[in-house]
Amino acid sequence: MGQHRAIVIGTGFGGAVSACRLAQAGFAVTVFERGRRYDQKVPEFPRGRLDQWLWEKTRGLYDVRPIDQMRVVQSAGYGGGSLIYANVHLRAPSEVFERGWPEGYSRAALDAYYDLVAYMLDIQPITRSPGGLPPKTRQMSEALTKLRRKEQLFYPPLAINFSNKPGLHPNKFGVLQGGCVECGDCTIGCVHRSKNTLDMNYLPLAERAGATMRTECEVTLIEPLSGAEGPRYRVAYRDHGRGGQELFEEAEHVFVCAGSLGSTELLLRCKEAGALPRLSAQLGAGYSGNGDLLALGFDVAAPFEPASGPPITAGVVYAGGPGRDQAWFLIEDGGFPRQLWPIIKLSRPHIDWRSWPAAALDRPWATPAEPPTGAALDEIMRAASEREPPPVTPEEMRNTAMFLGMGRDLANGRLELVRGGKLSVRWDVPSNLLLYSVEERLAQDIVAQLGGAYAVSPFWRFAHLPITVHSLGGCRMSDSEEHGVTSGLGEVFNYPNLFVLDGAILPAATGVNPSHTIAAVTERNIERIIRRITGEPGWTPPERAHAAPYADPLTAIAIPAAGTAPPRHPGLGLTFRERLSGSWESTPGAAADRRAAPRQVRLHLRITISYLARFISDSAHPGLVTGTLSAGGLTAGETPIREGVWNLFVATGTGPEREIRYVLPFDGADGRRFTLRGARVFRPRSAFALWRLWRESVVLPFRIQEGDDEHGSAVGEGVARLRPIDGVLLLLSFRVSGAAALSDKARALFGFVAFFFLYLLRIARGRSSGAIEQ
Repeated sequence: MGQHRAIVIGTGFGGAVSACRLAQAGFAVTVFERGRRYDQKVPEFPRGRLDQWLWEKTRGLYDVRPIDQMRVVQSAGYGGGSLIYANVHLRAPSEVFERGWPEGYSRAALDAYYDLVAYMLDIQPITRSPGGLPPKTRQMSEALTKLRRKEQLFYPPLAINFSNKPGLHPNKFGVLQGGCVECGDCTIGCVHRSKNTLDMNYLPLAERAGATMRTECEVTLIEPLSGAEGPRYRVAYRDHGRGGQELFEEAEHVFVCAGSLGSTELLLRCKEAGALPRLSAQLGAGYSGNGDLLALGFDVAAPFEPASGPPITAGVVYAGGPGRDQAWFLIEDGGFPRQLWPIIKLSRPHIDWRSWPAAALDRPWATPAEPPTGAALDEIMRAASEREPPPVTPEEMRNTAMFLGMGRDLANGRLELVRGGKLSVRWDVPSNLLLYSVEERLAQDIVAQLGGAYAVSPFWRFAHLPITVHSLGGCRMSDSEEHGVTSGLGEVFNYPNLFVLDGAILPAATGVNPSHTIAAVTERNIERIIRRITGEPGWTPPERAHAAPYADPLTAIAIPAAGTAPPRHPGLGLTFRERLSGSWESTPGAAADRRAAPRQVRLHLRITISYLARFISDSAHPGLVTGTLSAGGLTAGETPIREGVWNLFVATGTGPEREIRYVLPFDGADGRRFTLRGARVFRPRSAFALWRLWRESVVLPFRIQEGDDEHGSAVGEGVARLRPIDGVLLLLSFRVSGAAALSDKARALFGFVAFFFLYLLRIARGRSSGAIEQ
């Protein structure tokens, strides 16, 4: 039998490890990477406007994906996510592997592979840097000491060359590298070659062993072929370097390593096209954002210097105690270069939602009639990315602190293709609310110790949309097709020698930066795969002999039996359900169905307030809306509401009037996007007409427009009502998150009800312009 042929799709942590080991084992390896190479002696990373980094604009380094209920940031380039990640390598704690993982997986079983990855990437903490600790590292330590959390402080291992030798020098693999100059540019591409990215180790070893690298080549389809020598696969790809030419390659073994989003989307498209029809029904299930949360502190007391040193240098562990439903997460310090300041400053907490776009972008902007939706925020972010970065670090930026949370979410999302072939993610924010809420509270504690003003990303503040840089799942491993897409080796059920080896196969959130676990799982699996294919049971990677045990810092942290101390800042959330029904009619001249007869509309809504204290203090009083909507003539039955927003008692622009506002995007039966916009308006009343407030609270006038924009073409208008039985069900549906004690739940409910009726009374008396403190 001739040389084994293998195709590897992607050059991130799964693809780089797979390509390296397959080539070292004597396979004929072809690697496809959709992005560019940046491994020149002086890498050609852009340093101007942010849009120069974007995949959608220039096939650049950053692929930012606004996919329904999640905002995802990923990389496209030779080296995958290692080019822009924060270099952190932490091991998933033992308890992560106790539920949902296939047989044979445990922390102890993976430790040897973690050690191998640690050797390959030469990881070490910031405390080994000859330049000493950056300001943000010292301030993080001081804040945690004051919060009595010093015992849970850790310094994560970083894949950075901390050498202080000037110039470029060969690393242990013969690749030229420079020492870290603490410029803070890790997340936009290191021009000093001091990051131990995958193009400094695994990938050059793969090339040296004979692997063929094809960059700017995007795989579009995988289909099985049958032949006398057994199963083969044909891989179709688009060569962007040749003007998008469509080409093909064949191999006996295919390794899909395009990242959680990329791998899952590719297999979904193969299934939809009929190329891989027997893929498991679990394809797309088990998606996780790894509990990612972005928090900031503006105007902190001492310069935090976010552009000095590596992005992440220190962190703290939070463990909520025994029990599967208790929150477990990390909060890590964050840094960012000045090129990202036009985006970061959009989170400033003092920006009111009405003036937000103009103030954030420092230019004229049409004042919105409503708080920004996810789609509106995407447009604002795009506009901000076109601005030139400041020539030097602004003073305000020097006193801005960033924090990154990540934890064990429920991994209960689903990736799927919707009408028009668009990738969609269904993410259940309410069921993950406890994690997000406690993450926010601890971040708020740290910001308070630094003397700053707390803020979250505008996507989370206004639209309850998480942002993740750590997508996981979608092709999860399992011991059976009933519960997963691949075996414990990453082999796709029903398709021999087709493998997925990247974050897509992880069956649960790691709760820590996941790159180390993705690489270790790949090292484990590719070793076993090579042994099986070659018939050499003793094969091991050449570098295994040099890999010494490495002490992971999280292992040394002692967690009390009852868990770490709860955050000082109180944080309770609230959800309730609302059902309305009514009718709608087409507006004159609407392009939609022009029948005169009214058609039925039904709304089954779930409204979520993630953090009650912030909800009350925020002038937009925002809540997330999920659920379903049906509109006769527009939808084919019940259709999901996508990125719905609910705002309580927001100003109408007419004196003391306030309204409860609904913005409910949905897809029509023909695949077009529509938005139902409704508002209950509350006006000042005399003491003898307060009964009218009840009538105003149960009637919801609305209009339906095309698209997401508030200025979209009108399709129709109507009225929905809350029936008496619906009102009873609404009151019975209230649930409090983030609290176990009955007294805490009662306090949250009483606080919300008191806020609601006190505000209503102020409106009735014409005094709604003042703020109501919690």
